[in-house]
Amino acid sequence: MTSGVRSPRLGRLALALAIIGAVGVIYDHAVFSSFFHDDFHWLAQTRRFEAANLFRLDRYDHFYRPVIELYFLAGLNAFGCNPFPFHITSLTIHLLCTLVLFLFARRLTASEAFATLTAVFFAVQPGYVQAVTWIGAITDLLPALWYLSALWLYLRYVQSRQTRDYAAALAAFTLCLLTHESAATLLPMMLALELTVSSGGSRTRMADLARHVRRYAPFVALLTGFLAIAWIVNTRSYLVREGHYALGWHAIPNALDYVVSLYVGKHIVPSYLAIAAVTIATLIKGSPLARFFIVWIFVTLAPASFFTWGNASRYLYLPAAGFAMLLAHAVLAAHRMARERWGSRIATPAALAVAAAMAIRFAAFASDGADGFREETRPYERLIATIERSGQQHAPGDRIVVAAADLYGVPELYRDGVAETVACRPGVRLVIE
Repeated sequence: MTSGVRSPRLGRLALALAIIGAVGVIYDHAVFSSFFHDDFHWLAQTRRFEAANLFRLDRYDHFYRPVIELYFLAGLNAFGCNPFPFHITSLTIHLLCTLVLFLFARRLTASEAFATLTAVFFAVQPGYVQAVTWIGAITDLLPALWYLSALWLYLRYVQSRQTRDYAAALAAFTLCLLTHESAATLLPMMLALELTVSSGGSRTRMADLARHVRRYAPFVALLTGFLAIAWIVNTRSYLVREGHYALGWHAIPNALDYVVSLYVGKHIVPSYLAIAAVTIATLIKGSPLARFFIVWIFVTLAPASFFTWGNASRYLYLPAAGFAMLLAHAVLAAHRMARERWGSRIATPAALAVAAAMAIRFAAFASDGADGFREETRPYERLIATIERSGQQHAPGDRIVVAAADLYGVPELYRDGVAETVACRPGVRLVIE
């Protein structure tokens, strides 16, 4: 092995270890968190799992996410009702997403520096912390893995025309659809990606796309079928029936608030005006890559922006990938400009210092967010510990007696779920002493 080959590999190994270490430090306390809120519903539903029910749309009145159901089934069989391995799995999936994003960014630009900055900025992002810390937020973490994989594999196909890449992209696309409704934005992003990387003017690119309609036909067919299922199921959901999710102008301020959360800014009017100005300027004057990253951010934000009850940080996971690439693009563009004016001896250390400062700032906020989530789960942790210390029997049909004070901070909606989780079997209920 020559030193020229060894050096890049050692560099990538060092980068991987640095990212794993940084993520480990950020989430070191959160991995010891208890189950939280909807986790108990997922576990309760899994204990009653029947494979045949996956094909019965009449039993779904909220979302259709069969891959998530299978995920919790596998987790419950492998881990029982211990939250720690679930947290470790979420952390592992986050690292896998970072790896796939690195591969996508490197393939997109043929730049190791761009891919490295993208991976670092994404791995330590504070905006989406809830997606990594909350076990139930696997509904945002796992589809992101398929989403990123589909784009990376499709990019490989566009550039190399290998049939295996096309088939793998189609498989990742299917998994994404069966994991979360946000997959509906994946096909538009594939189109945007191909327009961005195709050579020639816009007319040439559009003509090229028109000649390859058959390439998209399987994706269109799958998406159409999924949207039909989603329409049937989601219109029964209380989110739609009670107006918690609806089309409307409220999506615009919600999207702006999400962008502010990405860079951890202030939620004030000047911030919103600045975001609008930068977005418009980039779409008009920016490079094709910069425009693609802007489109990525707002297209992946769109599904979550129509909630009427406020924003949730876990929905920032996919937009954070586009934001990380946009930041990396900006840092490298600034480096090129500085190098032309002052030379590499000044420009390179300055760019590294700026990138490091941004990453450290993000990591600090992310660590605070992860610690904050751990504190949110404390009431469940205390209740579970109290029940376990009581030594009460936990057979199906049993009632676990607790004092009213033990239930402080635990919503009534999840209390029986806590009892079933402690017993790790269905049919156990809590009774207030």
